[in-house]
Amino acid sequence: MAAPKFSSPPRPRRVLQIGVTGHRLNRISPAMAALLPEKCEQALAAILKAWADARPAAVDAEEPPLVRVISPLAEGADRMVARAGLAMGAELVCPLPFHAEEYRQDFASEESKREFDALLARASAVFEAGGRREHAAAAYERAGQIVVEQSDVLIAVWDGEASRGRGGTAQMMDEALAMGVPVVWLHAIEPQEAWVLSAGEKGKHTRTPLGGAPIFSASREEAQAAATVSRASRIYFNERQPGLDPACLFRWFRDLVAEGRVWPGSMRVAGFEQTAREEWLAAMEGDGGSKLPEATRRYLLDKLCPHYAWADGLSQYYAGRLRSGSVLANLCAAGAVFFALAGPLADSIELWNKRVWAVSRHPHLLPWFNRLPSLIEFLLIAAILSIIYAGQRRQWHQRWLRYRQLAERLRQSSYLWPLGCAHLKPREAPHFGSDLNRNWVDSMYHAIARDIGLVPGSVEPAYMQAVGGLIENILEGQIRYHRRNHEKMEKLNHRLHRAGNVLFAITLAACVAHVALGGEAAWLLMLATAPPALGAALYAITSQGEFARSADRSLAMSRELAALKSVDLPQALRAGSEMFAEVRKAALSVAEVMTAETNDWNLVFKYRPLHLPG
Repeated sequence: MAAPKFSSPPRPRRVLQIGVTGHRLNRISPAMAALLPEKCEQALAAILKAWADARPAAVDAEEPPLVRVISPLAEGADRMVARAGLAMGAELVCPLPFHAEEYRQDFASEESKREFDALLARASAVFEAGGRREHAAAAYERAGQIVVEQSDVLIAVWDGEASRGRGGTAQMMDEALAMGVPVVWLHAIEPQEAWVLSAGEKGKHTRTPLGGAPIFSASREEAQAAATVSRASRIYFNERQPGLDPACLFRWFRDLVAEGRVWPGSMRVAGFEQTAREEWLAAMEGDGGSKLPEATRRYLLDKLCPHYAWADGLSQYYAGRLRSGSVLANLCAAGAVFFALAGPLADSIELWNKRVWAVSRHPHLLPWFNRLPSLIEFLLIAAILSIIYAGQRRQWHQRWLRYRQLAERLRQSSYLWPLGCAHLKPREAPHFGSDLNRNWVDSMYHAIARDIGLVPGSVEPAYMQAVGGLIENILEGQIRYHRRNHEKMEKLNHRLHRAGNVLFAITLAACVAHVALGGEAAWLLMLATAPPALGAALYAITSQGEFARSADRSLAMSRELAALKSVDLPQALRAGSEMFAEVRKAALSVAEVMTAETNDWNLVFKYRPLHLPG
């Protein structure tokens, strides 16, 4: 097993991805064909200046910024921008509509083919979408959409005319603008200045000269959110691998209540990177027998997995601190009530009145012995305040929510990115707009996605079966988790409620006895006070943990994911020539289901912070 590469969460490099769409040489005028190489260089320089002048990144990366050009390398605009980018020191990645050998047939001259081969050899990553000639338009469209989804800004060499077919330049520009990706337009026919396009009303474009257009400008609200994101990022990158596992207390409590026994387990936190790598290797090398190509595996394991490992490990760590803190604080509150009444109760017991043998031999201990219940009560109250203070000061709740959402987004990326999919920002309820955690998650996810870039792959039946096997194994792991979680949470919720009912029944009986017997018996006072305090503590633990909702949600998730695993995914893998499109569709459906569940979870637990028992 590889040794951990990071002593803290890895910092994504600041990366600007510039995509290109545009005409081939047959739709570029001879005059512009001579001018466009220089215009491409000027446009790239202007984009880089605007990027450098924009607000600072939320992540202070350890490496210098990187510019990456995304080009399918068709003749004409694609190659002009690719050559200009390489000349400026940019990195080149290439999503191709067909396999490289098949795509070479698009180019008539040997000189063009040699240029294609030379540029492709300089690419840091190549994704061959594996289109078929009988569906060529769909293949070109798919490659164009991958370019748009991967881009922070799109350079379009366009003649101003409507698209003449599926996947044309005008269509890609419209899709980019709809996604909020800025478009820099270089005219393909006339020697005009470069324009920055933005989406206007009724489908019309508004345009501003490139030199005076704030391509990467931010509103005041976005700038304020960026400051908050930057603070959260500093906290994240200062995290370290913890030693002791605070979740053990909650595990012991859960197992004792739900199973009637305690599994001690390890009290130390396993290495984040090693644990995640083992999990991902198991998913990649599951029962299906098909394996991803080595380049794709290495990309996922070495680049993406460490980011997931830290987000996932830290989210579990802070979840453990929060849950164990809630259990301990509420049980301490019940204990404080008990010891507040222990003194009067003890005074009524003959054994206490005679004093224990040890105290009778050491009379100087008698004052401390009499104060012992009050001292224990004081220590319990101090423990409660310390737990709440530590949880709020160290932001256990916020860190758990932030890191869990990021980890789940990265989990979905492990199978979406090998399909050339960009996991678009999930749809969210309107009231999520004020969620600063979500701002940080979106920002960090975007930074990681740009740092990693296009995952290399070659779409063919064996590759698709390997990706399908990866999705199936991830689904199976999630189904097992949700089934176990449903069973444990249902038992935990039921037994805690039953224990609370029993404790309140004892209180009722004590009240009846008190009325029937009369007097001021201390033991009746204890029975009338301590059991409801413990019952209230158990109800508070149940409410804070949302055990009933968690059980119901896990049951529904296990059923929905099982349907995707047994119906949707097998159908997609049997789709023949449409396998790539259908598996992408199935993968996005899986991601939407898992993301929706995470959003629901986040909304529920957003209002369950650690607070004083009451």
